[in-house]
Amino acid sequence: MGPAVTLQVVRHGFYPRGGGAIEVHITPVERLQPIALLERGARRCAYAEAYISGLALHVAERELEVVGQRLNWSAEQLKVRGLSSDMGPGNALVLTVEHDNITEVFTGFGERGRSAESVAEGAVREAFAYLAHAAPVGPHLADQLLLPMALGGVTTFATCAPTMHFRSNADVIYMFTGRRIIAEGAGDAHSVTMR
Repeated sequence: MGPAVTLQVVRHGFYPRGGGAIEVHITPVERLQPIALLERGARRCAYAEAYISGLALHVAERELEVVGQRLNWSAEQLKVRGLSSDMGPGNALVLTVEHDNITEVFTGFGERGRSAESVAEGAVREAFAYLAHAAPVGPHLADQLLLPMALGGVTTFATCAPTMHFRSNADVIYMFTGRRIIAEGAGDAHSVTMR
């Protein structure tokens, strides 16, 4: 859409302790260049990262084992990201699927009393749901694209069935701008535009 954006994780943070920090640098442009997201394009790569801090290594290994088995990903696609124990205790599982036109990310967060396998299963279910349809934009990213759409950076995109969060974001944007976001389609094929 035009602006140059860089993001750097300064410090990871895990619930309940927190303390995470990121730095984002945005080089603005006078006007956003409109884009349309209608196709994913060719799949470039997919990988899983299990971030772990102050917990036993086997937690991350068990999560990645579930991902590898359920998504049929190779050992090269499964990475443990050990962090300093002073950032934890904590655990997050991040699945990334990159295509030519879009990258989707699915996450699972460890918490006390929740098994590593259930964390992985949750993230894998989201990835499966995304990969089961051809729309380039998943349900969580669809929510986030509505504001750039309202600002003129996105003209249209294809997504799966809109969520309640999507609909409430669209309603808030309508209240502030008077412009209505329309999602037309059925099942896993919706075209999103603004009027």
